[in-house]
Amino acid sequence: MTVVPTSTRLLLALAAAALAFAPARAQDSVVVQLRTTYETQAASGFVVLPFGGAGGEAVRAIVQRDLQFSDRFQVREATGARAGEPVNLDLWSERGADWVLAGSVAPRSGGSSLTLTLYDAVYGQKKGEGTFPIPSPDARGFRMAAHAAADQVVRWATGEPGMAASRIAFVTQGRGSKEIYAVDSDGENLTRITSDGSIALSPAWSPDGGRIAYTSFRADAPLLYERDLSTGADRLLSDRAGINITPSYAPDGRTVAFATTVAGNTEIATIGGAGGLQQHTRGRGYDNLSPTWSPDGRRVAFVSDRLGEPQIYVMTLGGEPRLVSDYTYGRRAYSTSPDWSPVGPVIAYHTRVNGVMQIVAVSADGGRPRVLTDRSTNEDPSWAPDGRHLVFASPDREGGGLFVLDTVTGTIRKLVGGRGFGLPDWSGTLTRLGTAR
Repeated sequence: MTVVPTSTRLLLALAAAALAFAPARAQDSVVVQLRTTYETQAASGFVVLPFGGAGGEAVRAIVQRDLQFSDRFQVREATGARAGEPVNLDLWSERGADWVLAGSVAPRSGGSSLTLTLYDAVYGQKKGEGTFPIPSPDARGFRMAAHAAADQVVRWATGEPGMAASRIAFVTQGRGSKEIYAVDSDGENLTRITSDGSIALSPAWSPDGGRIAYTSFRADAPLLYERDLSTGADRLLSDRAGINITPSYAPDGRTVAFATTVAGNTEIATIGGAGGLQQHTRGRGYDNLSPTWSPDGRRVAFVSDRLGEPQIYVMTLGGEPRLVSDYTYGRRAYSTSPDWSPVGPVIAYHTRVNGVMQIVAVSADGGRPRVLTDRSTNEDPSWAPDGRHLVFASPDREGGGLFVLDTVTGTIRKLVGGRGFGLPDWSGTLTRLGTAR
């Protein structure tokens, strides 16, 4: 049996908080003078016309909700419209639609073909058109294929990526155990990933969405595993004495950064890629954990308590760490759970604001953090593949659960409701252009 060293005090404190999924608080916390700010501009009106063909309305319902959840449009009802009739752009423009989406479903071998046409009602022109293979409604990839089609519509309209064709992995508390589950970006298709009857923590998606790295105590010690989602088979990544926790895949999909015990300290290390285990921090009585990669794989953000309490740092691998979270000497501070945006130099994390954990974002290149939440306890943010939305956990918002935040408008929707959910990790895009995984 592997023994966990008592010197890894920061990790054990964070792990204890993760196991309880309870808000970390302090009796003496600093009042942070930061405010949430969001855009107030009106969203573009969007009408999704009825989809023709057998099963067309089932696909339409998914696509329409995905467009609403993108938070880029004001989706309006297509009152009076019928499938297959000519598209009257002037009429829909008069009703406040900037965009009009027409669609139809036709049978094909093994499923259907979905044809979509997006119109710019303001300028009276076609903006995008495509045909996507859709599996049969009872097939595993049906919903994800519809999500991928919705993402393509978002790209046609805005030139930016969508986030519908993705999933969120998270940990949920059972009777005497913690297990990993996953759910689609719209809160549907809940799937259980682990059934260890033990403690599973820190799920992290591989870039291709085919694997999840995680920590499990099923061998009576915190060891690092990789689950192949297509087969359900596990591969042991690290069984080093001490701890092996908070994994994060590099963009190459082969290298995994994680926190492990080295000479009594918790250090950032990597495995896979070009070689074996490589250590990248050198703690002297302090601990380092929770690495997260920049999109180009050249830098990592991580947590360190070298200033007394955990803060967020950025470094090139093996380079000199640079503090990026808000810190004032002599004041209590607590910042942890960083996640690097997949589309830019922005790091989200949670920090104590007026005694309560809130989600903030900061540039990896420096600057003041931007507070993204200001009510209830909000923790463990993770970016969507569009770099615009975040999923986070809250034990007390609307009865608790996982929530999705639009960082542009401030809109928040509940993803999964109930207590005992935590440590979410949002995958990258799992399906593109209707080609199901």
